[in-house]
Amino acid sequence: MKKHAAKVPRPGCWLACHTLLGSLLVLLASGLAHGQAAATVLRKDLKKDFGAVGDGRTNDHAAFRKAADFFNQRAQTPAGAGRAVLTIPKGTYLVGQPEAAGQRTDLLHFVNCRNLSIEGADSATTEIRYADSLRYGAFDPITKKPYEAPTAYFVDASYAASLGSFLVLQGCDNVEVTSLAVNGNSGKLRVGGHWGDTGIQLGADGVFINGSRHITLRRLALHHFGRDGIQVLNHLATSLDSPALEDILLENSTFDYNGRQGLSLTSVNGFRAVNCSFSHTGRVPIPALGRPLYSNPGAGVDVEPEGGYVTNVRLERCRLVDNAGQGLVSDRYGDGPPTAKHIVLSNCLLWGLTNWSVWVRQTDFLFQNCRIYGAFITGCGLAAYPTRFVGCTFEDRPYRGQPAYGQFLLFSLQEARAMSFTNCRFVGTRHNLLLAVPAAPDSASRFQLRNCTFELSRADPPLGAPDLLAGAVLAGEITFTNNAPRAEAPPRTITLGTAGLATSVVLQAGSRLRLGAGGSRYVLPAGLQSRPGASIVVEAANELVLAAQAGQTPTLYIGPGSRIVVRKGGLLELQPHTRLVLAGELVVEEGARFYQDPLAQTQLVGRGRLRVAANASRQRPN
Repeated sequence: MKKHAAKVPRPGCWLACHTLLGSLLVLLASGLAHGQAAATVLRKDLKKDFGAVGDGRTNDHAAFRKAADFFNQRAQTPAGAGRAVLTIPKGTYLVGQPEAAGQRTDLLHFVNCRNLSIEGADSATTEIRYADSLRYGAFDPITKKPYEAPTAYFVDASYAASLGSFLVLQGCDNVEVTSLAVNGNSGKLRVGGHWGDTGIQLGADGVFINGSRHITLRRLALHHFGRDGIQVLNHLATSLDSPALEDILLENSTFDYNGRQGLSLTSVNGFRAVNCSFSHTGRVPIPALGRPLYSNPGAGVDVEPEGGYVTNVRLERCRLVDNAGQGLVSDRYGDGPPTAKHIVLSNCLLWGLTNWSVWVRQTDFLFQNCRIYGAFITGCGLAAYPTRFVGCTFEDRPYRGQPAYGQFLLFSLQEARAMSFTNCRFVGTRHNLLLAVPAAPDSASRFQLRNCTFELSRADPPLGAPDLLAGAVLAGEITFTNNAPRAEAPPRTITLGTAGLATSVVLQAGSRLRLGAGGSRYVLPAGLQSRPGASIVVEAANELVLAAQAGQTPTLYIGPGSRIVVRKGGLLELQPHTRLVLAGELVVEEGARFYQDPLAQTQLVGRGRLRVAANASRQRPN
């Protein structure tokens, strides 16, 4: 009988089987590891594990402190790297305790914690509320009565009464906080005297982030705090262009009715706020004071580098409305190197009623598709980091019956360089449009406007100084229009250019300037340069005036292929000692007016042409 030899697998088959078996073992091990990791997520409940009650009457301050201490101690052990969750169940948690000067006041102060989530049930049913009558400000350390120092600057720590912060993240990484409402209860504070340089510069904040990365705050309502809704002071970036982003995210949250700021960015590289509100700062009345609780600057958002950098910041679909201070403030002092860069506001609403909607001197701000209701002031003075606007609307729209702030929608008087506006709209329903003068007369400092519309939507000219756009380069389609019927009144004056600067206003090649705001008088104190292929149209009830200047010869230059057209009812006026140079064409249509003073000049150059209709008026205007 033939013996059967053992069947030996082919080498290729053996290798494939071995590889498959190894892969299965790896997958199995991975799955087990994942299951073990999931199983080792540490979950703690504020009520069950730390003794909170959450009935709105019992003071739960100690339970929050106990929770913070637990996670801080855990962070110092190997287990601290593991995932952990602190759940705050539905309820109202009363917090806050009267404490002596110098004692710890923060509620949840986490140090070096990683991979931690703090989860409320939701911000509608999970509220943390500070108790009534907590002291805030300067108080006599003996009598405990409010103390008003005789000096403006007062920083004696023994007189300081601080509430600290609801949440401090210090040296933390990968922390998420969601679905909570935290009420600082500022309207029921016992407010003392001023402390610091102005107002009360003591801790009474919602969130304070320091030296931390990968922080997410989502679906939070942090309101009625004595100082800030949130402050980020990281000091991690070592340069303006540091590549290590810190990844701080605020999403679907509100930071309203706080005393100093909704948001303070004092040092951060990599910050994003999406669909958030930073509104009504400095609007909480204190009955005992007879005024609201307010500390300077009282803004919705303050971008203020302090000993570091604020870079790579984005605010998207955010609301900065009705703040006692500016909606957005970012000031810059001195001529030192830039400390802010890549600051972007996109699709935001900024609405000022008693103060500027935006005050910016800092470097490299970009506003995209924002609505700025009220007034913008200044702009960056460094031409290399100009303030830019793209697709924005500037309007003096009232808010709930209250007029917007400011005489001008845009006020920038010899401070900004190379500020630019692209596809922007200016709508003046009550006030002037703009008073805009670059910081310097050089061409690099001139403001840049492309495809912008100016709407004078009021019947009568506003009182005060006239509109002024001095030192500008106009490109694309620039339109002045009026959407309101004009009453019988003197023309509204709009000055374009600066006396003595021959190229202070330039219309770029191929661009179009349409002067169509009925009842308006456009004054050129230094002339205008219309480059090849550009066109200027003076509509009915509009006047373009080349204005006389003592000792100067303002020149309106119409370049080759460029033209200026005066429609029926429109006027072009050349005052004494001015000059019209036509390398292109001037067309004065039927029923239009063209007046040239005997001491003014018209000069034809090359193929330049002057065409005046037979029934056009050449009489001196009244």
